[in-house]
Amino acid sequence: MTVPRITITHDSVTGGLNRLIAAGAEPARALDPVGRVLKTRIQQGFVTGTAPDGRPWAPLKSRAGQPLRDKGHLTNSIDYRVDGNSVEVGTPFAHAITHQRGAKIEAKPGKVLRFYVEGRPVFVKRVTIPARPIVPEDHLPDAWAKDVLDELHDVFEAAWFGGETRGA
Repeated sequence: MTVPRITITHDSVTGGLNRLIAAGAEPARALDPVGRVLKTRIQQGFVTGTAPDGRPWAPLKSRAGQPLRDKGHLTNSIDYRVDGNSVEVGTPFAHAITHQRGAKIEAKPGKVLRFYVEGRPVFVKRVTIPARPIVPEDHLPDAWAKDVLDELHDVFEAAWFGGETRGA
């Protein structure tokens, strides 16, 4: 059986295809907006006090205010980096994993843990920090995935139309 062959010679179609190929050859062009949207989603979780799946974070027991927002260091540390064909979103703060997954911390025998609550030291033998997920671990929630796909759509639509979107 012979398969029909079609040759496209229309300049706008071949130009659009060439621009899509070029956009695909430069993944940073698509991954930069993906990193931006994921960073924004994570930071929104700090504002709303919710995990990526929408569940509220466990309330604070030791002070007034919202969890993980006392001074804003963790929130403001969220950033992204495009590296080749991937984008990495996160924080350089090692203690973020404690908040992400929760932890039970016990003092060494004969010692106590010191925490500050509203500026005053509190000494305890053990503390349980509830999980307050900051980033999705297994999969992107549907709303996050839609935001990522919308960004990718915009990038490739701009590439197809030569830098302008259809409505422009």
